[in-house]
Amino acid sequence: MSIKEFAVLFMVCLIWGLHFVVMKVTVGATAEPLFYAAIRMSIVAVLLLPKLKWHKGLMFPILGAGLGYGALNYAFMFPALGMTTASAAAITIELYVPFAIILSMIVFKDKIGKYKATGIVMAFIGVIILTSAGPDETAGPQFLLGILLIIGAAMSEAVGAVLVKFVKGVGPLQLLAWFAIVGSVVLWPLSFLIEDNQLAAFSEENRMNFGLALLYSALLVSIVAHSSYYWLLQRLPIYIVSTGGLMTTVIAVTASIVILNEALTPQLLIGGLTTLFGIGLILFRAKPKPELV
Repeated sequence: MSIKEFAVLFMVCLIWGLHFVVMKVTVGATAEPLFYAAIRMSIVAVLLLPKLKWHKGLMFPILGAGLGYGALNYAFMFPALGMTTASAAAITIELYVPFAIILSMIVFKDKIGKYKATGIVMAFIGVIILTSAGPDETAGPQFLLGILLIIGAAMSEAVGAVLVKFVKGVGPLQLLAWFAIVGSVVLWPLSFLIEDNQLAAFSEENRMNFGLALLYSALLVSIVAHSSYYWLLQRLPIYIVSTGGLMTTVIAVTASIVILNEALTPQLLIGGLTTLFGIGLILFRAKPKPELV
């Protein structure tokens, strides 16, 4: 990884880590989660419409990745943030890494050794420990359901990451344009079917926070961070890009404790460290050894 690539990865992690805090104070409180996600993806789609281009022979992986990255991950994650803590969500979403490793084994025939296997098991054990925590003032009685939804978001992202590896010669912004289209097509109907009172987000007491959060999500997270992430995925192996998840989680948990005053409970500490250690074991043992010649 070059210095430029690391700098881009760190920028992505910082934007994503702080996004957990932004979402926690926005979805459910000032805006319905799916409605918020739908507007966000529609803004991105409009901004990137000039980049939209049909890529013959590549549309199946592009649209499939869009379903994982642009629709299902938000459909799971945004409602979950109203049920769980930002810290717990940031740790649980790291299951994206073992899910991606498992899918890579199936699709790309990657081999799994004892270190990866141990790391995968530890990551899931850590999340199980995390779910043993009871809800507090920062998370409602549906804490466990929120964790399960985050796990669904992690699997959706892993599927999207694997499908992106099949897309060659398509720029990050072109990918993001299609992902935004797919996200808009899926999220708007879901919002109308499941949610109500969406217009409350535009009320006088909510519109400022709603507008600023939308700017952060649509411009910084979707366009800047996601396009940079897709750029990294096309240049580097999944296991290298996935290391950024550890930085994202550390930033998110620290920001949640400092800014949101979330409690550092024993379950969060032990479960989080177990999960992150497992993820680290996967990532830092994932690089293949060079062949001897």
